[in-house]
Amino acid sequence: MTYWLVPIQEDMWDVIRDKGVYGYKENLEEYIKEGDYIIIYVSKYYAKRYGGKIVGIVKVLSNWYEDQTPIYPEETVRNKGIYVYRVKVEPVVIGECDMKKILDKIRFIEDKGQIAKYLRNAPANLKRPIPESDAKIVEECLKESLLNI
Repeated sequence: MTYWLVPIQEDMWDVIRDKGVYGYKENLEEYIKEGDYIIIYVSKYYAKRYGGKIVGIVKVLSNWYEDQTPIYPEETVRNKGIYVYRVKVEPVVIGECDMKKILDKIRFIEDKGQIAKYLRNAPANLKRPIPESDAKIVEECLKESLLNI
């Protein structure tokens, strides 16, 4: 099992969760493959609710394909596809995990003073997979958030 961290804009989460599609502006097939897991991190920019939080782990169910159909909010506003390289996904666990809460426990962010460099681009973490031990910490954090609702 390979885990990848990807940052998204907050308004993309509903589409990923409800339609089961993750999209990006570049083809990521070199990294993320069918059967892998994607940890979804919502970047702080323009975020109202989930900024700085991990909102879910999804399993990749397909190979990458190209689809120009506008499905994400930014695409529908512009009436053109932007995140046209896509994979089908299904949620494994959904919740809210604040990165600050688990920062001391996870290992993939080696330089705690430079957190942002590990949370940008796709895949994030400098295009390296997330260690399975860190993915388990994230998963537990997400599950805990469900208990506290």
